[in-house]
Amino acid sequence: MVGRDFFISYASENRAWAEWIAAQLESAGYSTIYQAADFRPGRDFVHEMHDAVSSAARTIAVLTPAYLRSEFGEAEWRAVFAQDPSGRKGLLIPVRVQPCDPSGLLTTRVYVDLVDVDEQVARKKLLAAAEKDRPRPAGGGFPPAAAKRFPGAGPVVSNLPGRSRVFTGRAELIDAMYAGLRSDAHGAAAVVSEAVHGLGGVGKTTLAIEYASRFRSDYELVWWIDTEQPATVPTQLAALGRRLGLPETADERDAVAAVFAELQGRSRWLLIYDNAEQPASVTPLIPTAGNGHVLVTSRWPAWRRHAHAVAVGVWPRAESVAFLRARTPHTDERLLGELADLVGDLPLAVEEAAAYLEQTGEDLAAYVELVRERGREIFAAQTAPPGLDQQRVASVWTLSLDRVHAEEPLAEQLLTLLAFLAPEAPRDLLLKRPDLLPEPLSAAAADRLVYNRVLEAAGRYALISLKPAEIGMHRLVQAVVQSRLDAEAEARWVSSAVRLVDQLFPRDSWEPARWPECQRLLAQTLMVTEHAERLQVDGAWAGALLYRASAYLREVGQYLQAEPLARRALAFAISDLGADDLETAWRHDELGRVMRHLGRLDVAHAESEKALSIGLARRGPHHHTIGVFRNNLGLVLGDMGRLDEAYSEHEQALAIGLDEFDPDHPQIGVRRNNLGLVLRRMGRLDEAYSEYEMALNISLSALGPDHPTMCIRRNNLGSVLQGLGRLDEARTQYVEALRIALTTLGPDHPRSKAIQQRVDELHDQVSHTLGEDNGD
Repeated sequence: MVGRDFFISYASENRAWAEWIAAQLESAGYSTIYQAADFRPGRDFVHEMHDAVSSAARTIAVLTPAYLRSEFGEAEWRAVFAQDPSGRKGLLIPVRVQPCDPSGLLTTRVYVDLVDVDEQVARKKLLAAAEKDRPRPAGGGFPPAAAKRFPGAGPVVSNLPGRSRVFTGRAELIDAMYAGLRSDAHGAAAVVSEAVHGLGGVGKTTLAIEYASRFRSDYELVWWIDTEQPATVPTQLAALGRRLGLPETADERDAVAAVFAELQGRSRWLLIYDNAEQPASVTPLIPTAGNGHVLVTSRWPAWRRHAHAVAVGVWPRAESVAFLRARTPHTDERLLGELADLVGDLPLAVEEAAAYLEQTGEDLAAYVELVRERGREIFAAQTAPPGLDQQRVASVWTLSLDRVHAEEPLAEQLLTLLAFLAPEAPRDLLLKRPDLLPEPLSAAAADRLVYNRVLEAAGRYALISLKPAEIGMHRLVQAVVQSRLDAEAEARWVSSAVRLVDQLFPRDSWEPARWPECQRLLAQTLMVTEHAERLQVDGAWAGALLYRASAYLREVGQYLQAEPLARRALAFAISDLGADDLETAWRHDELGRVMRHLGRLDVAHAESEKALSIGLARRGPHHHTIGVFRNNLGLVLGDMGRLDEAYSEHEQALAIGLDEFDPDHPQIGVRRNNLGLVLRRMGRLDEAYSEYEMALNISLSALGPDHPTMCIRRNNLGSVLQGLGRLDEARTQYVEALRIALTTLGPDHPRSKAIQQRVDELHDQVSHTLGEDNGD
């Protein structure tokens, strides 16, 4: 093979670019070799490729996503790279013609960028790279056999809408769309179909336009079809026929058949069916033969039988913030992130917020606060305020909700309940207590098969997303659903949601065995109780739910998260039950316990005293409730250094316990442990040791060796042994306590950290105690 100036390495999808590049180089006097023009059928392709790479003076790599995925393309450029690893000889010239990011060794070469430039600029940049360090051949250029159309100009036939000037992110989705439409699973004559689906407002249409715009050089024909009204699709396909110069016919069915026949004989075409309701509404109007692509956008989730499916979700937070920065003059990423969070990163809502900020000049912090307080009012409105040119979020879902109302009453009930739960709810939530739901949803939730059918019906409208263990409903969809209810209906549904979650949240939330279920229902608890507060509905239920959630968070060491829940639980009790109710006393006690762990001892003391005062008035001095309140007050007093008072409270608590329970009851173990705690602080180590040892034996018998309580018992026994100078025994207790804590609580729990500190202290043979004993 005679040596040429340039070998053009490209992916077969990008042949038009290879031909145009070759034409420009040859018209400038260079010689070229590339597969489409010079490799002959029947010859050994690999051998021809090897000869071309070896004989050509230089190689141009046509960079596109397809090329970067091509094994043959990589083999070609790597062969040249090996001859010139430093790049000083300029043997490899990468030319980027579509958006893509070279990786690996290719990043060491500066590419010629022809993306989004016109033909004149592209030719100038290409020839400048060709001439660098290599003068143009003498004698001028060779007239090309036929002018090659510039692929960067886009398709010859197109009605593609304009792309967004501020399109943000979505790189992974576009890569998935590109790969799906070029899947090797399809035959050469088969149309490749792809469906981009997701919730209204996530930007499916914008994504389809961006894909077609980025890869316009891959297509000679791009035709956009609005399928919201399926009856208009034949008219739009007939319009394509006219653009293709096909004979006109009065019968649109004949016109569509003629278009499909024409496409069957063509290649490099893309039809985009935007906003298809479901597969059945468009599949009869999609060509099935021809070397082209079909892209569908739809809210309908079930496309896998008909097309390669790409699910589109909300923006990642970084993309939301980037869009807001691009569209507004604001740069405070913390506030922009808060705004994105408040609208759930829904692209249409982020865009609506950006338009509001841009067009009103509103202060960012003030707008964030406005959305926080009145977001439902802002985004559930159907029409834009005067002067605000922006599609409204609520309008995107109105038609779907109207259809659900008319056609699927059970699905409407399901959506209404979900609107008052957290955006991600356990799928089996309704199945657990169907008796707490209104009819007919109650009957549907009592039968899993019927329930699944209701979920499927709601999912068809893309108002919820379905996973094996979870139902997702965007918070703005929730807001729109809520806004369609009158005040009485909203109160009824909030009551149903509160009572459902209350009955499912574990009563004994302080028990480790219940913690996974508590965590699973925590988000639901926070959401339904917020609605109960807003509407002043079912305060007794909501308060009890918050009380148990606070106890759970306190037990797992999340004290900061527990505090607002404990305060809200107390407020509900005072409002709904009265300031002197015994249940209110328990809420004071819980808040006191949380505040003690946070080190706010004055507040903890006031709350614990209030609990005891109410308890004494309601139950007298000897009730077991009083024993609990005295025990917890004693812990606070001990932390405050008021040891004599603490001792008195713990002594009374133990006496009440011994009157109420058997000597080996777990509560007696708690009381003895805490009495031992104050005795150790008072320096009465032998007495403390006796109490700690009895507490350990009671808990060991009642709870077993690996219960989380045992790490408290062994840690405290170790501390008094250390104080008594019995260091080997202390080490044994500390090590076992740490094992239990790490296994049951994890390394980040405050209790685990405190025990680790004790182990480290003993290891370093420090004579004083760093941490304090643990009360419980």
